[in-house]
Amino acid sequence: MEVFKYIVANKDGKKLTGTVEAPDEQTARVELNNLGFSILTLEKTQELPKQDDSLIKYIFEAIDSNSKLISGTIPAKNPDEAFSKLTSGYALTVTAIWKEGASEEEINEARKKGSQKIQEFLEKRNQETEKQKIKSIEQQKEEAFVKEKIENLLKEINTVLLKFDKDFTPDQRTEIDQKINKLLRIKNSTNLHYILETAEDLLSTIRAQEQTLVEKGYFEKKMHLEMETQKLVNELHKSSAPASFSEDIISKIDKWEETHVNKKQENIPTKFLEKIFRWIKKMFETPPQIMVIQEQIRTYNHQLWEFAKMYFKEPTKEYKDKVKNAIKTIWAARKKAVHSLDQAKALLKSRRSNEEDILDIDNKFIEPAIIELNSLTGWLLVFYLIYYFVSILITTKNFGFTQIPQGFFVYKSHIFKYILGILFLMHASTSLKINFFQKNIIANILLPTGFVFGSVLILLNF
Repeated sequence: MEVFKYIVANKDGKKLTGTVEAPDEQTARVELNNLGFSILTLEKTQELPKQDDSLIKYIFEAIDSNSKLISGTIPAKNPDEAFSKLTSGYALTVTAIWKEGASEEEINEARKKGSQKIQEFLEKRNQETEKQKIKSIEQQKEEAFVKEKIENLLKEINTVLLKFDKDFTPDQRTEIDQKINKLLRIKNSTNLHYILETAEDLLSTIRAQEQTLVEKGYFEKKMHLEMETQKLVNELHKSSAPASFSEDIISKIDKWEETHVNKKQENIPTKFLEKIFRWIKKMFETPPQIMVIQEQIRTYNHQLWEFAKMYFKEPTKEYKDKVKNAIKTIWAARKKAVHSLDQAKALLKSRRSNEEDILDIDNKFIEPAIIELNSLTGWLLVFYLIYYFVSILITTKNFGFTQIPQGFFVYKSHIFKYILGILFLMHASTSLKINFFQKNIIANILLPTGFVFGSVLILLNF
C-alpha cells in the first residue's frame, strides 16, 4: 500500500490535511471524493505521519455519507475530541469508538452503544428516503447548473485574458493561471460553495489588475476590463431559481408534471388538472424571440448603470469623456432593442388575433351551448322553486285534504336539495360568464372550478 499526503476542503470549505493509504493515486482520489471532499493537492509521500505523544490512538467504526461501514484509527486527546473530529471534519456517523488496547468487554460495550446508533441511523434514513430522493434530484440539477456556469465562466475568462494578455506582467499572469488551475481541479467537486468561492476569488484577482492599466495610462482598457469582470461576476451570482413571477409559475407546473404526469395509471382529477395547468403554463410562457430581446435590454440597463457609476467615480476629464461616449453608444443600442421588442410583441399579438379568429369557429358552438344551458337551468330553477313553495303551502296549511300525496313532501328529499343547489350554482356560473366575462380567459378556469368546488360542498353538507 502506498501512502498519499493530501490537502482537501470539506463541505463547509474548511481545509483538512492528512495521509491516506491506497494501492494507487486513483483509488486514493475516489476514497477522498466519497467522503465529500474537494481535493486540492494529493501526492505520494515516503514520510510517516508525525506521532504526538500527548495524543491517544482511538479505533472507530462509522458510516460514511454513502451508507458504507468503515473502520480506522484516529489520534486524539480523549474520546470526545476523536468523536468531534470524525463527525465535523469527516462527516461520519460514528457507531463505536474505543481506545487502542481496550479489553474485549470494553469493545463489546462500545459496539452495543454503536448498534443503537446504527438503528437510529437506519430509522432516520428510512423516514427521509422520499425527501432525499427529491433533494437528490434538486442537488443534481443545481450541480449541473453550477458546472455549466463554471464552464462558461472559464471560456469567458480565456477570452478576456486574450484581450489583455500583453498588458499584464508575467507575475500577474502567473497568479491568474494558478487560480484558473485550482478552479479546473475542483470544478467537478460536489462542494458547490467552495467552487463558487474559488471562481469569485479568480475574478477578483483579474479585476485587481485594473490598477496596472491605470498606471500605464490605458484608461479605456481599464474601463472595458472593469465592465467585463463585473459582467462575469453577475453571471456567477445568477441563481437557478426563477427570476420572475411567470418563470416561478412555469417552474412549479413543471415540477407538478414531473411528479404526477406520464405515470402508467392517471386518475381523472389528475388528467383534468394537467389540462388546466398546461393551459395556465401557455398563458405565462414568453416566446424565445421576446426573451432574447428582453435579456439584451436588461444587459444594456446594467451596463448603463455601471458606466454611470464609473463616470462619477473617476476624476479625470479624459476618462469621463470616454465613459460618456460609451453611454451614448449603449443607449442607442438599447433604443434599437426596445423598438425591436415592440415590433416582436405587435407581431405576436397579430398572430394571436389570427388564432382567436380560428377559435371563433369553436365559439360559435360553445357560446350558444352556454347560453342554452343558462336558459335551461333558469327555467328548471323557476319550476323547482314554484313546486317547492306549493309543496310547503299544501303540507303546512289545512285545506281539508284527507290524504296528501308523497310527491308534495319533496322538500324533505336530500336529492331535491342536491339538485336545487347544483342547479343554482350552474345557473350563477353561466350567468356570470355570459354577462360579465365573455372574453376573460381566467374566468374560463375560475368559474368551472368554483362550480365543481361548490357542488362538492353541497353534496358533503346536506
